[in-house]
Amino acid sequence: MKILDAYRLLFTPLSPLHIGSGETYEPTNYVIEEDTLYEFDTGAVVEALSDADRKDLLALSSRRPNQEMIKGVQKYFHERREVIMPWAIHRIPVLDGVASLYRKTIGRAANIEESGRQVLNRLEIDRTACNPVSREPLLFGSSLKGAIRTALLDKINDGAGLSSRNEKNLELQQRLFKYQRGKFELDPMRLVHLSDAAWRGEGHLPTAQVFLAVNRKKDPVCDAHGKLRASKAESGPDQILECVPALRYRVFEGELRLQSVSGVDAANKLPAADRRFDALAIARACNAFYRPILISEMQRLGERGYLSEPWKETVGALLEDARLASGEAFLLRVGRHSGAESVTLRGVRNIKITRGQGQPPDYGQEALTAWLAASERGQQTGLLPFGWLFVEIAPLSAGAIPDHQTLRDACARQMEPALEWSRSMAGKHAAWEAAKLAAEARLREEAEALRRRAEAQEQAARAEAEREARMATMSANMRRVEEFKAAFASRAEQLRGRKERLNADYHTRARQLAKDALEGADWTAEEKRAVADAMAEWLPKVVEKIDKDQFKKLKLAALRGGGS
Repeated sequence: MKILDAYRLLFTPLSPLHIGSGETYEPTNYVIEEDTLYEFDTGAVVEALSDADRKDLLALSSRRPNQEMIKGVQKYFHERREVIMPWAIHRIPVLDGVASLYRKTIGRAANIEESGRQVLNRLEIDRTACNPVSREPLLFGSSLKGAIRTALLDKINDGAGLSSRNEKNLELQQRLFKYQRGKFELDPMRLVHLSDAAWRGEGHLPTAQVFLAVNRKKDPVCDAHGKLRASKAESGPDQILECVPALRYRVFEGELRLQSVSGVDAANKLPAADRRFDALAIARACNAFYRPILISEMQRLGERGYLSEPWKETVGALLEDARLASGEAFLLRVGRHSGAESVTLRGVRNIKITRGQGQPPDYGQEALTAWLAASERGQQTGLLPFGWLFVEIAPLSAGAIPDHQTLRDACARQMEPALEWSRSMAGKHAAWEAAKLAAEARLREEAEALRRRAEAQEQAARAEAEREARMATMSANMRRVEEFKAAFASRAEQLRGRKERLNADYHTRARQLAKDALEGADWTAEEKRAVADAMAEWLPKVVEKIDKDQFKKLKLAALRGGGS
């Protein structure tokens, strides 16, 4: 008995796609230069910084954690972006407006309130879901299954209203899918299993792109003076999203598995027979639900002039694809800013519509605004909707899905910016590798210098300990000689490489020691010879112009036991 039917799914994003991961790029672990975001690991980059830069960063991060400290750290990394870029662990292209926003606001307050409080633009970029090891994007199976569930529910509901005014969303789903609370085994979607869809795009091309999300009214609304009103959301904070780029041919692959229960004698534990969906039913339901939404969106937003004309033309042609009609392909919409219409059922939609300040909200069958992917905050043309997927499906047993030349060609026409960015990155690779090698060599030199310094300090400590041990066994006079030698050795080290060596203090010190040794009754002949030897060795290294006459005045011969 067959247990399940398995299908291969190939996904082509038709528009920018962002599936929330709860993670963000922070301006303390990325920099933007020209058209590229460079993500870096702070620990690794700190190792690449110079010793002086590391000390500056330590001083910054040791401050009280407030706005000034955050601005300082942001500015710190931005100013050192040329050093950081070779060490990036991830690089993705950003649109011009995002790069411009970064340059204008990094390390600065976004605005200052009347109270004087600074409002900092933290420049957080919401990351799309990705494989934590490869950092390649992925589509959560739960997101895909949720979108399919909505389409199937809509197909069954067929535009009908609620059974009563008080019917809740869960109750609606239970009624349409014929299951009850606490009887999950009767939910037909438990027989539908979708894997996460993994990235399978070309390795040399960028896996993501950074957009601004902007909100636009679907229909023009004018004030009393005839001036077009902007959406309220347009005045809110910037939304910066990492997205899977539009029109990337078959960059995700996943599996759909449909559990087969035919012949199983457990009717009270299985979904209703007329609620068990095969692959064709799923594809048709998705196309019946999502295709009209996409067509309507393209028409409404196209009339306002918002949409990219080349994109609209390309996607419009794909909507006539025969595979959509045959069930060999279907549309889905997933991720952030998918639009209220794409997550609610016809006939029961009750979309909240906010009004002016102090006015209660209205509810309707359609949202009045749409979120669109943009380069610039004020952009009015060349925009793209979020979240559309073209999904190709075939039995896993059939092997590879035949090439879709029309879809491939449509994607290829949009690839030049990605190819150009890839060529730019490849052209910089050699310089980055050279910079990394130079930094690594410098780190090795610094480590070696530290090792030598530590070794020298250790040797000096041992020598000092040995000297002190020796001095402990010496007479008081010999200790004076050793102290003289140590002082002159230290002074000679200070003067290393310098031509000017005049030092009256040290000359005076030598004369005093010689005088004490000659005149002191307690000085032995051996101790006097030690004084003479010390002066002969160290005076020329510390005091300039020491000659025979100078040594004669010090009576070195007498100290050695000879004449005066």
